[in-house]
Amino acid sequence: MQQNNIDKDALVKRFFNLARIDGVSRDERAIADFVLDFLNNINISAREDDTADKINGNTGNIIAKVPGTSKDQNSLLLMSHMDTVDHTDALEPVIDKGIIKSGGETILGADDRAGIAIILHVLEYLQQNNVNHRPLEIVFSVGEEKGMLGSSHLDFSQLTSQEGYILDCSRPPGQYVARTPSSFDVKFTFSGKASHAGVAIENGINAISMALEVLQKFQVGRIDSETTANIGTINGGTAVNVVPEKVTATGEIRSFKPKTIETMCQKIKKYGKTISDKYNGNVEVECIPIFEGFDLSEDIPVVTRLISAYKKFSLKPEGLTYYGGSDANVVNKHNINTVNIGVGVKNPHAHNEEIAVKDLVTTAEIVLDLVGEKNG
Repeated sequence: MQQNNIDKDALVKRFFNLARIDGVSRDERAIADFVLDFLNNINISAREDDTADKINGNTGNIIAKVPGTSKDQNSLLLMSHMDTVDHTDALEPVIDKGIIKSGGETILGADDRAGIAIILHVLEYLQQNNVNHRPLEIVFSVGEEKGMLGSSHLDFSQLTSQEGYILDCSRPPGQYVARTPSSFDVKFTFSGKASHAGVAIENGINAISMALEVLQKFQVGRIDSETTANIGTINGGTAVNVVPEKVTATGEIRSFKPKTIETMCQKIKKYGKTISDKYNGNVEVECIPIFEGFDLSEDIPVVTRLISAYKKFSLKPEGLTYYGGSDANVVNKHNINTVNIGVGVKNPHAHNEEIAVKDLVTTAEIVLDLVGEKNG
C-alpha cells in the first residue's frame, strides 16, 4: 500500500479545530474566516464571492487558485462545503478506538468538515514538501445542505477546470458517486372558498376535498427501477366549522429518466385542471427542477485516475448509483466532470455521526496522489 506520509496527528487536530466551529447553512461566517486565515497564512490568495446576498446568508463561497508546478498545466477543481446541517457549537470531539465521534450532544459535522480539513491539509503539504502538482482551483461552498445554494450561485466563468473532485460522499474510501438521478420538487396549491361549515356549507369550496382527489392520483414510493416519488408535507384548514379555503402540499420526483419526470408532471397537472373544473376552484401544480443528474463513465480521465489512485492504496474501486444530491450535481451541469468521493463519514446528520481516523488519513493520501505530477 502506497503511503504519502500524511501527518495523522496534525490532520486529526485540524479536523477537530474545524469541527468545533459552528457554521450552519447561511451562517458560515466563522468557518469561512478560519479558512481564509489559513489560506492567507500559507500564502494562497483567496476571495469570497457575493453569494451571501443572493441566499440571505452572511457568507459567500470561497474561491482560491493555486498555480501548478508540474508539466501538466490543466487545472483541477477540489471542493467541499462549509455548512453543517445542524449546530456544533457545544461539540467536543473524542477518539474511541480509532473512531472520531461527537461527545453526544451535537452532530460531529464531519459532513463536511472532513472534506475541508483534508483539502487544507493537502494544500499545506504541497507547499511544505515542494511537491510538484497540477494547478488547483479550490471552492468551499455555502448552503449545500439547503439544496446546493452556494454552488448554484457560483460564477463558473471564473473557473478553468474541466474536471474535479468533491469530498462529500458519506461512503468509505474506494467508493465514489458515479451516477445520480435528476430531482424535481412538486408544489401543489389548492384554492377553494371559505364558508361556515354549518350555516352556509353550500357556499364553500373545500380545498381539502380537492387535495384528496389530486394527491390520490400522484403515485408515491418506488415508481420503477429508476424513479421514486414522495409527498412530504401537507398543510391547510383553519377550524372544524370552516370550509377550508387553501391547502398546500409538497413532494418530489427523482428519476434517472428525465422523460418519466416530465410525464408524471404533465399527468398530475392535467388531473389538477380536471379537479379545478369539477369543484369550480383552482389547483396549481408546479414542477421545480432542484438538481440535474449525471452519469460518469469509468473511461473518462477524472474517473480513471481516481480508480488508479484507489488501487494504489489497496482499495477496491466502486462506482455508486446514488439517489442523493450534492454540489457535484451542480458542477457537472456546468460541464466540469466532477466526482464526489467517499471520505468515510458514517451516520451523517445524526448525533452518532463518526469517521475513522484511518479513513480521514487515507482520503488525504488519495487526494495528494490525485493532484500530484505523477497523475498529470
